[in-house]
Amino acid sequence: MRSVSLELRLLVALFALCAGAAFLGARLSGGIVEQQVEQAGTERLRGAEEAFASQERAEIEKLSATLDALLSRDDLRQAFVARDRERLLALSAPLFETMRDRDRITHWYFIAPEPDATVFLRVHRPELRGDKVDRVTFRRAVETADVGAGKELGRTAFALRVVRPWLQDGKVVGYLELAEEIDHFLGAMKSRTGDDYGILVKKRFLDQRRWAEVLGERSNTWNDRADVVVVDTTTFTEGIIDYEGDLEVLPDEGVALGEVVRDDRAYMRGIFPLRDAGGRKVGGLFVLHDFTAEHGAARAAMLRSFMVLIGVGAVLAAILAAMLHYAVFARLRRLERRLEREAALRQLPPGRVVELTDDEIGRLEVLLGRALFPSRDELPRDPSSTGRQG
Repeated sequence: MRSVSLELRLLVALFALCAGAAFLGARLSGGIVEQQVEQAGTERLRGAEEAFASQERAEIEKLSATLDALLSRDDLRQAFVARDRERLLALSAPLFETMRDRDRITHWYFIAPEPDATVFLRVHRPELRGDKVDRVTFRRAVETADVGAGKELGRTAFALRVVRPWLQDGKVVGYLELAEEIDHFLGAMKSRTGDDYGILVKKRFLDQRRWAEVLGERSNTWNDRADVVVVDTTTFTEGIIDYEGDLEVLPDEGVALGEVVRDDRAYMRGIFPLRDAGGRKVGGLFVLHDFTAEHGAARAAMLRSFMVLIGVGAVLAAILAAMLHYAVFARLRRLERRLEREAALRQLPPGRVVELTDDEIGRLEVLLGRALFPSRDELPRDPSSTGRQG
C-alpha cells in the first residue's frame, strides 16, 4: 500500500491549521461583539435607574407646583385657621376630584402645626383624622421650614409625598401635603423605553394583613417568595421578575443578572436598590430588557466573521501551498528525475522502495543513497576484471 504524499499531508495540515485559526478568530471576534452587545444592554439597564429617578423628580415638581397653587388660596387658609372642617372639606373636595382625575393625586392632608402635628383633614378619607404625623417627609418640612419630599413605603405600596409649611404673617399655621401612588411610574417608563419593570419590597416593611385586604385572597402574592413581594410590575411572566439576593445589601450601582432566554426571546436582567425618603434600602427596581435583536445580530456577526476568516484562511493556505510547492516540492521532483537519469546511465537497478512510496523526501533519500553509496551487488560488473579473476 502506497503511503500518502508528504506534500498532500502538509497541505492538509496547513488547511486544518488555517481553519482552526479562522474558527478561533471568529470565536474571539464574536465574543467581543457579544460582550459589547451585553455591555450596551447593561448600560441600558443602568439607564432605568436614572429613568425612575427622573420620573420621580418630575412628579415631585408637579406636586410642588400644585401645592403652591393651593397654598395661595385665601379661602382654604381661612377655613383651616378657623378649624372649620366642614367648610374646608366643601372647598377641597371638588379640587381633589379634579386633581385625582387629571394629575393622579391620591392623597391630600391638612396637618396642624407642632406640637400637635395631627391630621386635621384627609380630603381623600374625611372620616379618618386626629392621628399624629411622624413621616420623614413631614419631619423634613418641619425642620427646614421648606418642602419635604420623597417616596415613603406605606402598608402596601410606595407613595410619593410632598409637604410644605403654610405661613400666615410669617408664622407657620399648619402644613399641606399632597401624595400620589407610584403604580403608574412603571407603565410610563415602559411606554418610553419598551422595557419591563418590577418593584420588589422586603416583607418586613409591609403589613401582611393590609396586603391581603387590598389584594384579596385570589390575588394575594404574599407567600410567592420567601422575604420579598412584587408590589408592582409591567409583566406577569412567571419567575422572570425574581431575585434571590438580599435587597438591603444591593450595591448602589445595582447588579446585572445576566441574560435569560424565554420562548425564543433573549432578555437582559438587572436590579437596583430603591430607597425611601429616609434613605433606607427597602426594595429593588427590577429591569427586564429585551435584547433579542441585538443578541441575534451578535450571533450573525460571529457567523459572518467565521465565514470571512475561513475564506481568508483558505486563500492564505492556498498561497502558502503554492509557494511551498514551487519552492520545495517542484525542485525536489526535478532533482528526483535527474537522479533517476543518473542511476539509469550508471546501470543501477531500480530501487523497490522508490516505487512503493509517494513520500518525496523518502524517495529522494533512497535515490541519493543509490547514487552515492551503492552496494557491491548494485555495481555493474567489469568484464576485464572477471577475466583476470579467471
